[in-house]
Amino acid sequence: MDPILGLVGEDSLIGGSASDPKFQLETVGSMQTKLLEGIKVLDLSEGIAGPFCAKLLADLGADTVKVERPDQGDMSRSLGPFPDDQPDIEKSASFFYFNTGKRSIVLDLDSDSGKATLIQLIRQYDVVIASDTDEGLRERGLGFEEIREWNPTAILTTVTGFGSFGPLSAYESSHLITCAVGGWAQLCGVPEREPLQSGGAITQTLTGAYAAAATLLATFGRSRHAGGEHIDVSAQEAAICGAQIPSLIYEYSGIVAERYSSVGSGAGPCYMLPTREAYIGLNALTRQQRHMLCKFIGREDIAKDPNYEGLSWVRPDERLEDLRAIFGEALKDKTAEELFHEAQKWRVPFGLVPSLEELFHLPPHVERNFFRTVTHPVCGAVKIPGVPFKSTTTEIEITRAPLLGEHTQEILAELTDFKSTQDEPPTNTNPLPLKGMRVVDLSMFFAGPVTAQICADAGAEVIKVESVQRIDGWRGSGTVTDAGVESWEASPYFNWVNRNKRDVTLDLTDSRGVAAVKTLVRDADMLIENYTPRVMENFGLSYETLRKINPRLIMISLSGFGSDVSWRDYVAFGMSTEQMSGVCHLTGYADEEPLFTGMTGGDLFSGVMGAVDLIAALIQREQTGLGQHINFSQIEACNMYLGDAMAGWSLAQLDPKRIGNAHPAYVLQGIFPCIDGGWIAIGCRTDSELATLGELMGVSSEIHDHVATWTCKQDKKQLMHTLQSAGVPAGAVLNGPDLLSDEHLAARGAFLAQDRPGLGVKHYPNQPYRFRCAEPQPNERAPLLGEHAEEVLTKLAGLSSDEIAELVIDDVVGTIPLTAR
Repeated sequence: MDPILGLVGEDSLIGGSASDPKFQLETVGSMQTKLLEGIKVLDLSEGIAGPFCAKLLADLGADTVKVERPDQGDMSRSLGPFPDDQPDIEKSASFFYFNTGKRSIVLDLDSDSGKATLIQLIRQYDVVIASDTDEGLRERGLGFEEIREWNPTAILTTVTGFGSFGPLSAYESSHLITCAVGGWAQLCGVPEREPLQSGGAITQTLTGAYAAAATLLATFGRSRHAGGEHIDVSAQEAAICGAQIPSLIYEYSGIVAERYSSVGSGAGPCYMLPTREAYIGLNALTRQQRHMLCKFIGREDIAKDPNYEGLSWVRPDERLEDLRAIFGEALKDKTAEELFHEAQKWRVPFGLVPSLEELFHLPPHVERNFFRTVTHPVCGAVKIPGVPFKSTTTEIEITRAPLLGEHTQEILAELTDFKSTQDEPPTNTNPLPLKGMRVVDLSMFFAGPVTAQICADAGAEVIKVESVQRIDGWRGSGTVTDAGVESWEASPYFNWVNRNKRDVTLDLTDSRGVAAVKTLVRDADMLIENYTPRVMENFGLSYETLRKINPRLIMISLSGFGSDVSWRDYVAFGMSTEQMSGVCHLTGYADEEPLFTGMTGGDLFSGVMGAVDLIAALIQREQTGLGQHINFSQIEACNMYLGDAMAGWSLAQLDPKRIGNAHPAYVLQGIFPCIDGGWIAIGCRTDSELATLGELMGVSSEIHDHVATWTCKQDKKQLMHTLQSAGVPAGAVLNGPDLLSDEHLAARGAFLAQDRPGLGVKHYPNQPYRFRCAEPQPNERAPLLGEHAEEVLTKLAGLSSDEIAELVIDDVVGTIPLTAR
């Protein structure tokens, strides 16, 4: 028996199947295996972010060809980890995971013949993914303008550290540097120690997921307007979205959020505490959960004690440590597994903190067959994460990563003398990719709303449904209570993630509210919800019901664990999904306790991955006419961002645990002090970069020992520019005011200004990608509660003014929460 998780049978796969006779999908045997059938992707990228983007497309069915250099191939082939710590380009766990589903061709792009072959490939492929800026590609004769001459409808996605334009676009980056310049390191760690990178390379995989979502949006848009596109993706801006707290908290309250990630970033107490066996994540994110937690541990006196009200991680307070001691004492004599299940009975979202090995045996993962065994001719059988969803139309197959150049001859044989059939020159302005699409958004808090936000920013009409009985809980988080505006309209998080949406309130426990939603669904393309599975069934809004109304509807259900597992009705929040993904196990100072990353947990990661899968389903519908239900698991989605670490355990039995700011393959990496309390991240990948650093420092030996003494006398931003100009990768640790005043971010439009009633103009993180050829992205503020009820119910649901008035009288519709009356 596993000490904290408990083993369950490996053969208990539970999958969904469609039953609509119209589409003849009643059996698994008739299930499709690809969402992206017919899409052809050329992967020129290296490392993590770009290859992860291409991997996601390949796993979903795109024919993806990886172009590699002769002899050594992609740089991740040398990254490891390796079995027995013996480097081998065919046994790198990192390469194995980030390149599943791809074919490999070797081309020398410095030769005329290699470049000519690449041009032939570009002419015949839909998408090109690169890990260089457009300027860098242009210097090699491969920029967007050249690509669109060869293939006017091609989509080029460039995935880089700082984006393809702006003052810092040529700067080097890494996971550590992205954590620093994206505001993440500002949150991660404890006050008396240096800032930390998060465990795993999750800023890079998050960037790749955003890139995949944007690429699929452009692919769908192209199917409607036939226009090519350049998508410019910035890892720094992806990290800003992932962290979000530094800029939003400062913008709304003037607080410079500091690292205090031994406490989770919730509105209530969130800790990871030692138990009799392993750590347990204690998460009480709402007032109700806090009260239930105190009842659960037999300390109702704490819930009633005003001394413990209003505590928040953004204001470090010794009372938070008092609570840690109280809760730790109450929980220490039970196992983590016992506490996890007992807390669920009280609807308190505790989270397990499993090791990499233990993750493979987590019951929901086993029950859904999440980890797939992939057989490789050199590595043998390797277990890696699959996809985080079950579909009613498609059963995804995960295939292995290629050997270097394995498919070169096969791919060359496929080349033809292809010429574009497009007579007209490419247009410079495409419609927004989802223009004309309608989304019904029933989701709350963060994961589902992130998916919906990506759709809204891409031009979809998004109708957000709340109720006066149960407003979106995100409206109550981080609120500015002294702003002269209702508290439920003053949350920086809600107001960020719900821009470009319309809001209607409907009581879904009332048959009239349910009827209105069904009417909205009739003409909708997508529906997004992230309740526990029982809720939609109780509302009478299951997929089986809704598909009868609209067979073309694509519905995504982003539950914590999936709807087909024994934990299906367990409550999950961002803090608990972060804990259960493996991220916290890998985050922390070397050989010390696990820490939170400091941001809002796993929700955003799930929301971005949800958008990837939702838009892929939309592309499939264009080809087949099929609607579908996507049964999505947030803990699976979060684990995918650590897939290289999971492959490292399966292939090499390596669990790095917590390594602080180190990097296993770099000669020097760390975060070092600067003047005025500042910090700078430095990462030397090679001996040459380390020697350059030594020259700048004026030392030639024992450079590691002198770095902090040298940096502590310098300004973090100026030092970043000095080091980068000399070829040493570095990044200042930026806080909220740093981000909001940054010239590079301003040049890129990284923050959107929106004027909100009672609050004035506030600035919110933009998406971390730019569509070069699309019409301008909408920039409407987040809606007030029920702001568009009359408009939506009249025009889209067909209700009369008298019918709406009756609904208002009965509180089926309204603009003021019942709790505020």
